[in-house]
Amino acid sequence: MQKLISVLKELSVKYDVKTYNWEIPDNCPVKIPDDIESNFDRNVYLKEYLHTILEQDNCISIYYWIIQEWGGISSFKHNNVNDTKILKFITELDKKSLTKNSFERISSFSKVASFINPTEYVIYDSRVIYALNWLLFNYAPEVELFTQPQGRNSELIKYDMQTIFRLSSKKYTYRSHKIAYHAYCKLIKQLSVDVYGVSRQPYLLEMLLFNIAPNFIVKDIEEKVRLKIDLELKVR
Repeated sequence: MQKLISVLKELSVKYDVKTYNWEIPDNCPVKIPDDIESNFDRNVYLKEYLHTILEQDNCISIYYWIIQEWGGISSFKHNNVNDTKILKFITELDKKSLTKNSFERISSFSKVASFINPTEYVIYDSRVIYALNWLLFNYAPEVELFTQPQGRNSELIKYDMQTIFRLSSKKYTYRSHKIAYHAYCKLIKQLSVDVYGVSRQPYLLEMLLFNIAPNFIVKDIEEKVRLKIDLELKVR
């Protein structure tokens, strides 16, 4: 684990998390001061203040704003069935165990969790898990990996990590869907203390992993992975 921490510290210096450039839609439910200009600072402000609104009753519409507008997952439609799924996921957070149905929408639902309680929960999406799994596989192989949700990033699609891991012949295991999200949040919280300090929020490390997935991680894979294909036909 110490090697992983050292690598993350180096990456945090090389890839300043303040370059995080996720844009916030104009219809944001929180009024962000005009003097906060960078997308990084605007997102930090949103993390720090949106949860105060979510502490009120009947905030289902804001959950959908987080998923659809801020998160860009427009396919998750606002209807009674999805209302029930979101609320069921929130009750499962307290139980520290997710059903398979909830985990199947973890990219969407973890966004909601990360705004409900930004000190406890972080976003579990394809880019972040792609980066984290590669770093764990190389620098902390004793730690179980995390199932990667489907993603749309064209750079990540080039190299399927499951295939790379299988061809490596190294031993690895994945966490159960029941505990994966909570274990992930716990790990990110622990690592963020080592990388950014005790007083910093865990979402900073999540932002770093999100940033480096399509550039540093993909480049690292290209440099480290070599595949030799034996073209000789062997008939048995």
